[in-house]
Amino acid sequence: MSLRRIASGPESRKIEGSKLQDVGDHVKRYQFGSFDLDPSEGELRRQGSRVKLNDKPFRLLCVLLERAGRLVTREDLRQRLWSADTYVDFDANLNTALSTLRHTLGDSSERPLFIETVPRQGYRFVAPVATIDQKSGNAEPEIEPKSQNVPVDPLTPDRQYAGIRLPSIRMFLVISACIALAVLAGWLVFRSPLRAQTHTKLMILVTPFENLSGDANQEYLSDGLTEEMITRLGQVSPSRLSVMARSTAMQYKHTQKSLDQIGRECRPDYILEGSLRREDNRLRITVQLFKTADQGSLWTQAYDRDAKDFLIIQREVADRIAHSLSLEVLPEAASSAKPSDSVNTGAYDEYLKGLFELNKRTRSGLRQSIASFEMATQKDPNFAAAYASLAAAYNVGAGWNFFSPADSYPKAKLAAQKALSLDDNLPDAHAAYAEVLHDYDWDWNEAEREYQRALELNPSSASGHKAYAEYLTHAGRYPEALAEIRRAQSLDPGSLVMSALVCYVYYHAREYEKAIRACDRVIGLDATFVPAHYWRGTAEIFAGRYNDAVNDFHAATELSDDSSYFLAWTGLAYALEGKRSDAQKALAQLDSDAKEQYVSPYGVASIRLALGERDSALGLLEKACQEHAADSIFLATAQEFDSLHNEPRFRRMISTIEFPRSATPYAATRRFKFQ
Repeated sequence: MSLRRIASGPESRKIEGSKLQDVGDHVKRYQFGSFDLDPSEGELRRQGSRVKLNDKPFRLLCVLLERAGRLVTREDLRQRLWSADTYVDFDANLNTALSTLRHTLGDSSERPLFIETVPRQGYRFVAPVATIDQKSGNAEPEIEPKSQNVPVDPLTPDRQYAGIRLPSIRMFLVISACIALAVLAGWLVFRSPLRAQTHTKLMILVTPFENLSGDANQEYLSDGLTEEMITRLGQVSPSRLSVMARSTAMQYKHTQKSLDQIGRECRPDYILEGSLRREDNRLRITVQLFKTADQGSLWTQAYDRDAKDFLIIQREVADRIAHSLSLEVLPEAASSAKPSDSVNTGAYDEYLKGLFELNKRTRSGLRQSIASFEMATQKDPNFAAAYASLAAAYNVGAGWNFFSPADSYPKAKLAAQKALSLDDNLPDAHAAYAEVLHDYDWDWNEAEREYQRALELNPSSASGHKAYAEYLTHAGRYPEALAEIRRAQSLDPGSLVMSALVCYVYYHAREYEKAIRACDRVIGLDATFVPAHYWRGTAEIFAGRYNDAVNDFHAATELSDDSSYFLAWTGLAYALEGKRSDAQKALAQLDSDAKEQYVSPYGVASIRLALGERDSALGLLEKACQEHAADSIFLATAQEFDSLHNEPRFRRMISTIEFPRSATPYAATRRFKFQ
């Protein structure tokens, strides 16, 4: 058994708080998964409830979190956890402490969610970690800390600068200048009469408005009001106020959780909650703003208005919040008034219906959302937000292969351009336009400018950070993509999509085992989450785990209404494993599906190539490029087409799509080859 101090309960660790400084800064707190660890208080909590953990496992966890993402050797742990004059069976005690810690976290050494064993070396904490400054409460998610003495990989930012070192004198001058600037900044802050003010970003959570109409068909109205309030508040004071994203907010729909419990789970500074009742053309909306720290109500307001005043009520609520928070940290908060505040009531009602259907992310829901957005633009031709959402719907249809790119992307482009002509400061319009430029026009530079402009207008948009992360992934800029995902996660901590995107980046960077582990964590939270099964399956293919990949694609198919997309990957797994007859059956089914719906030639090409049909594969890829299929933007770095890089026809396709230099294929540096 591991050695323990005489008093090993939580109170003893509080007394020892100052002694833990060597394993964790006493002003830092760490969040990972559903856990929260405070080294200075000696406490580990799961969803707000204290978890009992003895001294050595606790200190072991502190060390691993302090160096999250990096290798911690067993010798490091011996020096950090045991003093030089302590004589114990080190290996046995460390193994016991580690086993206890894993049991407490619900972790496994075989398929680790948190602590990975590096054989004959040590351990690494692999889950995303947010480090929180106790003084400010500001969370800063760690973004893949650089490892020391580990092989360089595509996710190491320094790879492109390998071998370059600043001369020692220059480095000294740079460091000296930084220190001087830091001292000057500190002096200015100390001298400033405003030094007592806090300049960290506040976080607000808009919980779903409760539908009190007694009519389930009015859910689109309450959900739409929630989403619109999130968007509007995100633009009130972008430099000082962040708003948690919709997917996190919607977890609290119909919940019975208290404000205190919600506050512990999401850690917002403020919570906005409300209800809505619609009777004929009258709306009654009640809104209340709470401060999370003490659950105190800052204000409550009830609105009993005509339905045509819906947008005016939203603006008044947003402005009231801005005024309330400006008393604390939001100087010169901008009014939330927008050109769309004069929207036709019927048009706005259709717009909310469209948002409700679009968020279902199904083929039928997508068609209904497009119909509603188009109806909204017909009722009010100057409704910019409706055009922006119409563009987003067409982008989703093409990106998910629900519709052909030729049918969707040109319509998305026209709608996005119309939205921008009506309101050039509409973030969603810039984001939708960026996606067309990226996926269809292959204008990489202009697309990036549009993604950045969207985030400049609304830094609180988790979906905006997600979209930019996907662009960066396709451009081969993996460290930057991970940074954007971490930002999205901080704004949308409850989103499984944001967590699964970590797997997506690792997969494209050809870090297959890391990708699989990242998706394992997501599936551990929700075994029905389709993207995690899909992305894990793609990584399993190139890790040589063909049976596992097929099982994941089957699961994704059963859980979704789109079989053809996953069938192409299933066929690729069969072909690579040498199961030609099964691969041929998949091809036959895809050919049959193509008579009823759009099937991208890109996926079919991968199966043909794996079966040795090189010329057929090249022809299909050329067809995909001619159609501007959404998956064509994967071509430069796609593992399945490594063997074609010396083909002139393939090179012409790469040139046509005009991939940035950062996306240059690096297949020669990888071991993967078709059999």
